[in-house]
Amino acid sequence: MTSQQIEYVLTLAEEKSFSKAAQKLYVTQPSLSQFIKNLEKELRVPIFDRSTSPIRLTPAGEAFVNAARKIKAIEDELNQQIADLTNLNTGDLRIGTSPFRASCLLPKSIAKFQELYPGITIHILEDITHNLEEAAMNGTIDLYLGTGNFDESSFYAEELAMEQLYLAVPPQSPINKGIESYQVSDHDIKTDSAKLHMTPAVDLSIFKSAPFIFLKQNQKLYSTSSEFCLSAGFNPYIILFSERLETAFSWVLAGIGCTFIPDFLIKFGNYHKHPIYYKLNHPKATRSLYIAYRKNRYLSRVSIEYIALLKKLIGHGTWYYK
Repeated sequence: MTSQQIEYVLTLAEEKSFSKAAQKLYVTQPSLSQFIKNLEKELRVPIFDRSTSPIRLTPAGEAFVNAARKIKAIEDELNQQIADLTNLNTGDLRIGTSPFRASCLLPKSIAKFQELYPGITIHILEDITHNLEEAAMNGTIDLYLGTGNFDESSFYAEELAMEQLYLAVPPQSPINKGIESYQVSDHDIKTDSAKLHMTPAVDLSIFKSAPFIFLKQNQKLYSTSSEFCLSAGFNPYIILFSERLETAFSWVLAGIGCTFIPDFLIKFGNYHKHPIYYKLNHPKATRSLYIAYRKNRYLSRVSIEYIALLKKLIGHGTWYYK
């Protein structure tokens, strides 16, 4: 199994399309198709089922991909160890996180790290939690920035900060009338004002008839949001599903419905307009943000230095652009 075979098959398995994979690999589609045919001829078995759209792996293809990922992880680990011998003059850092955290939380730490170590190439994978955990398990990423519970038998997880979830409601919604004493502004959240601490949490059952915008079912915030509503004694009326928090935020501003928003997006999303926010009285409204990495796998010096920088920026209160 050559490095080129590994790269081409893994890319095609990920993209599920010859045209998209060829574009990503900077080769022509006919040449990629011929390459895969030659490999299948060498293996004496098809590894892709072309009769479906999108294409999918055959059982032999699944076995090939599993082996290819293991070989690639070993090669990546070797490259990391060699790069460590160069005193961080070269190397790679692969970080996985959600799209909104990539845009709100990572910019300053990435900029500072590149300033300190210009020879290091940084790769950011933006995806949902399940896929990021899988990527960390198979070695596709070195570090995973996210919330939730990590399998302690597989991951080391270091707490970085606490994240607070708020109910976001369209400013023009009539449901806001009469409950002004429960409302907090983006300024209160950004400045951690005295009013923020003095304002009580809202009774979420007040919003039992309101339309809600939820993230899709494959995302952790979907189950957390559902739990908030069920604990308040109602099944939420979900009018729309979104892939991204930023989209849900925009839909709230447009008056479409309510949603649940983490304070990191409120503080560092660079938004000039905001909905009305309400505090939540639920244990899962507060959650920890972690940097996690796989156990029993070589942790490169590049990763160690980035974690140290991230902690330093957090400790000095300069993690984010103000």
